[in-house]
Amino acid sequence: MSRLAFPSPHPRRMRALWLAVMGAAASLTACAAPSALAVSPSGVPAFSEDMLTPGFWIRRAPSPDAVLLDAEQVTAKRELAFGPEGGLLDLKGLPATLTRAQVAGWVRAAQQTPIQAVIDEQGRPVTEAMLDGLRRNAAAEHIPEATAARYGLSVRRTHLRSLPSSWRLFASEDSRDYESLQAGVLFPGEPVVIAHQSADQQWLFVQTTQGPAWVQRRDIAEGTADAVFSYVAKAPGRVVTGDQVRTVFTPEAPGVSELELDMGVALPRADVAPGEPVNGASSYASWPVRLPVREEDGSLAFRSALLRRTADTAPGYLPLTRANILRQSFKFLGERYGWGHQFNARDCSGLTSEVYRSMGLLLPPNSGMQGKSAALNHRLFTAKDSHEERVRALEQAEVGDLVVVPGHVLMIIGHVDGEPYVIQDVPFAVFKDPETQQVRKTKLNQVSVTPLLPLYADDTTLYVDAMTSLVHVTRP
Repeated sequence: MSRLAFPSPHPRRMRALWLAVMGAAASLTACAAPSALAVSPSGVPAFSEDMLTPGFWIRRAPSPDAVLLDAEQVTAKRELAFGPEGGLLDLKGLPATLTRAQVAGWVRAAQQTPIQAVIDEQGRPVTEAMLDGLRRNAAAEHIPEATAARYGLSVRRTHLRSLPSSWRLFASEDSRDYESLQAGVLFPGEPVVIAHQSADQQWLFVQTTQGPAWVQRRDIAEGTADAVFSYVAKAPGRVVTGDQVRTVFTPEAPGVSELELDMGVALPRADVAPGEPVNGASSYASWPVRLPVREEDGSLAFRSALLRRTADTAPGYLPLTRANILRQSFKFLGERYGWGHQFNARDCSGLTSEVYRSMGLLLPPNSGMQGKSAALNHRLFTAKDSHEERVRALEQAEVGDLVVVPGHVLMIIGHVDGEPYVIQDVPFAVFKDPETQQVRKTKLNQVSVTPLLPLYADDTTLYVDAMTSLVHVTRP
């Protein structure tokens, strides 16, 4: 079913499948032999230290500074991302009046989670009575027959949740990196349609461009549809190009003080005269930007804030070049894996989407949709495609192409001796030791550089043979 007809509440659900298969370390039998290059001391095969710098890959890239898509083409792809099968939901297209059946369906869908809730943060068993209590807080029985859609903007980086609760629930003691109720993230300035609230009135049930979820009320400022969507439509004054930057500290305006801004967040320029003070500090050495804030009554207002000129930002989206794709992706190197943007970090599809967002492209927030979005050029693979055909496709893959396997996505960064290499946010590297032919399982749990061909996606299948899509993001 189209996500635009019935959006998925959890943009990162399919990645749970990845976690399940990567947890296995049984004996591997593959239908084709992986690369026989030696294993490095770090436990990664076919790897050398110089591969950990973007310069190594930029020097190998053909025409690294050539613009692959111009601004008009990027804008067209952004629009397609909100169209049929594009993977993102156009909130302006939702009806002004929401029905009980519609909202109740969203609430039920939001409760779906692939990670079983077995224990809580203290290691205590999660009972059905505990889960029923969380579901009661969703107050589905109090959804009115019809309700007017309300609109808001997120005022800080805030988590999306499957149920209206901050409880952290896990499938097991040794899988605490993957939390059951985590459903994604909103960054400052993202629009929502408010459809319902929790029984304790601490949570709002919202429809986002990613799908429906619960979010803490304190993190959403409510305003008119015009105020919300006109802010979103403003041209970017500064675009965050670092992995994460913060606004300047200011006690005069706590709502915009040291606000966390992730890669690709675009903020409109504030109309401030050169040198004019902003929140108690001169603006001459900083960039003035405009941000949404939440008033005491929950209403939406806007306030100027400062970004230091030394912060990693740009006056607009970066040109879409191979060099920029590599520079941007390597800014996340070594960052801890963060399921659904936990730990102030991101996961596999969060990595790929934020890299491209800094260049103006919007990718769907889950790996499965990235592999088939109508906004992107891709080649799909089925069981009919042979191992040799898949390898040939990867040999011709370009910097920035995405390799999608069930529940996971990786980005091509180049080739060494004809073999494709990727950057990926991944729990483990699983492969056969070329000397002993024994299975090795190296825990990475971070953004990593690895070869592609030697790695396994599960206990019997190489990544290359599990590939469902090769996404040519940078092609028109």
